[in-house]
Amino acid sequence: MIITSRLPAKTPSLPEWEALIKPEPGQGESVEIGARADEPLPRSIADVRQQVAALDYQNLDPYVASVAGSIAASQVELPKGEEKIAVQVPEFYREDVEVLMGTQNGPFAPMLVVLPGIHSSGETSHANLLKKLALERGMNYVCLPNSMSKEMLEDMPIHHPGNPRVDAMATRKIVENLREQYPEFFTSISVAGYSYGGLHGANLIRLDEESPSRLIDGSLVTISPPENLEHSMVQLDDLRELYKEGTATTSDTGLKYKHDVKKFGYHGFYQSDLSQHVAGSNVDEIEICDKYGSRDSLKELVEIVDTQFGHNLLPMNTGEYKQAGLLKKGNRRQEHTRIVENITYRQFSDQWLSQDNWLQQNQLTPEQMASKYSFSNALETVNRTPVLTVASADDYILNQNDVDSLRKLEARPGQLEVTRVFTTGGHVALDWNPKVAETLIDFAAADDLK
Repeated sequence: MIITSRLPAKTPSLPEWEALIKPEPGQGESVEIGARADEPLPRSIADVRQQVAALDYQNLDPYVASVAGSIAASQVELPKGEEKIAVQVPEFYREDVEVLMGTQNGPFAPMLVVLPGIHSSGETSHANLLKKLALERGMNYVCLPNSMSKEMLEDMPIHHPGNPRVDAMATRKIVENLREQYPEFFTSISVAGYSYGGLHGANLIRLDEESPSRLIDGSLVTISPPENLEHSMVQLDDLRELYKEGTATTSDTGLKYKHDVKKFGYHGFYQSDLSQHVAGSNVDEIEICDKYGSRDSLKELVEIVDTQFGHNLLPMNTGEYKQAGLLKKGNRRQEHTRIVENITYRQFSDQWLSQDNWLQQNQLTPEQMASKYSFSNALETVNRTPVLTVASADDYILNQNDVDSLRKLEARPGQLEVTRVFTTGGHVALDWNPKVAETLIDFAAADDLK
C-alpha cells in the first residue's frame, strides 16, 4: 500500500483516527434497505437459546479482536436519509438534544433505539453497524449520542454525565417525546446498546418496567455491557500501564488493520499476520484501545465538565489563574496540561462526579451508584422484556468478578433472558461475526418471543 504520504505526521487525534480507518468514498459496505425484512424471525426464547449456544468466535487476542471489530464496523456506508432531530428535554438538558433518525423503511416499521458506547456521538463504527443491521432487517432506528460525548455535553446537561439511572430517565423522556412527535414511526420499539450503551439499555428497560405505562414494547439487545460502570472505567484506567510505546506508529497499525479486515473479512482473518498478535506483541492494539476507546475523550470530558458545572478545579480554570502574573500563568498552564494528560476515571469520579446534585440528593457515592445500577441488578428486576446479552470473558473492561456475575446470568437466566459469555471476543468485537450480528438484530426485530 503506497499511502505513506497520507499519514498524519503525529499520532492521530480521535477525529483523524476515525477518518484514517474509514474506507475511501464508495468503497464501504453499502446497505440494502429491507434486504432481510422477509426472513423468518425467532418465535421463542427456547429457539434463541439454541441458536445462541451454537455461535462461536475466533480465538483472537482480545485487543486484536477489539481493534479489528471496530475497524470492520467502520466500513459501513449508510444510505442517504438519516436526519438530525432536535428534542426538548428541559428536565435533563438546557439545550435541545439532537438525535439521529433513519426511517427509510417507512411508517409502522419497528423502531430500534440505538444506545452507543461511552463518549460516542452515535455516528461511528458500531453505532453505524447497528443502523445497517436494522435497516436491512426492515427496521427504522433512532440513535442517541452517549451522555459522556462532546455532543451531549454541548447540550448543557443539568446532571453530570455517567450516571446509568439518570441517563435512563433522560433517554426514556427523549423517546417518549419522539413517539408523540412521530407516532407512525414508534408503533413498536426495541433497544440495542453496546458497551456503556448495553448497561444504559438495561437500566432503561428497568425504568420502563417500573413506570405506570410501558414505552418499550419490544426487546433489548446488549453487546459487551459493563457489569459495573465504575469497575469498567478503572479497568480502562489501567490499560495505560500495559504499554509504554508501541512497536509501530498508530497510523501504520490502523492502516494495516483497515487493509487486512477488508481483504480477509472475519472468516479469513487468520490469514492475516495481525491475528498472530498475542500478549507481549499486542502493545499497539492496547494503545489504540486505550487512546481511541476512552482516554482522549475522557480528557475532553473533564475539561468541559470542570467549567460547565462550575467546579473550576483545573489550574487554568481557577480564579487565582486569572489574577496570576505571566510567570505563574505559565506554570499553571503546564500543571493544567499535566493533570489533564494523566487524568483517570477514578479522579473524575472522586473530584467531579461525586459533587453531582442528583447523587447527593439520593445520598449515593459514585461507587454506590455504579453498584445499585449495575447490569446484573438491572436484569434482576426486569421480567417482562425479552433480553439477549452477548459478552466475552476476555473483555478488557471486565474484571474477574464482573465476568463471574455475567456467567451467573448465563447459568440462571430469567424466563425471557438469553445470556452468552463467549470465551474470546474482546470488547464489542462479537458483532464482527456475521452470524452473531444477524442473531442480535433478529432478536431485536422479533415481535412475539415467549
